[in-house]
Amino acid sequence: MLKNILCFWVVLVLGQSIVWGEGKLARIDFEDASVINVVQTLARSAGFDLVLSGDQASVQTKKATIHLKEVTIEEAIDHILRTNGFSYERKGKVLLVSSLPQDLSQTGFKSEVEVVSLRYLAASKVVDLLGKLFAGVSFQVGGRANALIVRGKDSDIVEVKKLLAVIDKLAPQILIESKVVELSQSDSLRLGVSYGNGAAKFVTDKTTKKTSLADSITTTLNALAADGKANVIANPRIATLDNQEALINIGSRIPYAVPVSSGTGATQWAVEYLDAGVKLKITPQLGAEGYISTFIQPEVSSISEWRTTAAGEFPVISTRNASATVRVKDGETIVIGGLMSESARENLTRVPILGHFPLIGFLFQNRIIEKEKTEIVFLITPHVI
Repeated sequence: MLKNILCFWVVLVLGQSIVWGEGKLARIDFEDASVINVVQTLARSAGFDLVLSGDQASVQTKKATIHLKEVTIEEAIDHILRTNGFSYERKGKVLLVSSLPQDLSQTGFKSEVEVVSLRYLAASKVVDLLGKLFAGVSFQVGGRANALIVRGKDSDIVEVKKLLAVIDKLAPQILIESKVVELSQSDSLRLGVSYGNGAAKFVTDKTTKKTSLADSITTTLNALAADGKANVIANPRIATLDNQEALINIGSRIPYAVPVSSGTGATQWAVEYLDAGVKLKITPQLGAEGYISTFIQPEVSSISEWRTTAAGEFPVISTRNASATVRVKDGETIVIGGLMSESARENLTRVPILGHFPLIGFLFQNRIIEKEKTEIVFLITPHVI
């Protein structure tokens, strides 16, 4: 008890020249002292009044042992109150201290409402994030997409606005230049592309056996396309925000009939669709030093056959896909290949007149089934814009 009284007296003497948040107390020592009495003494030494809410009897019985060195009065009060389950707010020269639960329905502090205008972020996307970080504050989307309604204590609203000032920044845009090329198997082998994890790193000439960087693939593919040995399926360009998915879909929607039940007992049919073609999903993420990390998911699909069932004919879709995460510099090209497909084509030649006779016409016909394997190659070049 004597030690507590001496410590209080030391604080009172030193506190006469200490302003809130300025200057440091050399030492604060209390053994099994009343938390509220300690806080009240520190507050008065800095010229502040104290208002306490909650169960007074239980608050007065809460004690703590405190040993602090070289701290300001503001830091000391913050440490003491928060480690003992209290919350507080400063209003001018008054400290409002509460022992009540800090949800908005039971808080001892008056809640304030403020509308915060966002410049770049959508309010609907930050509501969940802020709700997890600030449990005692409620958030709602305003009438506009970039308006956020915040309800809580003044001090909490100030912290929310500080955080929003840091994260509400203009997201960079990334332009994705892509080229989808179809090669016959022979031309693909002539390229000698060496794949690693789905992404081409090097290219080896089959004739000279020389290996060079994969950047030269673009020149080679352009030469094959000029010779008619490569088919450029598409050359789309699309822009997306940093860390947002971009989708390129080139193909057809295949309709097919599906039987549906009806109350009359008669069979009714509904039309549904399947997508077939080339699909490319890209999620770029801008990193340091001009690097761009890209998560790429290419997919090639086609109808392999129509299967007849009791309910009708349905398409069978053959799909080839891959995924790769590659880090490149702005303007470098990523090459993804190895997506093979096989198609069969029937060629029929007939002898004039005789080949068209019924029954015996097949004797004057020649049927040849040609099978061709092709490879789809994706060239992807991200640019920061």
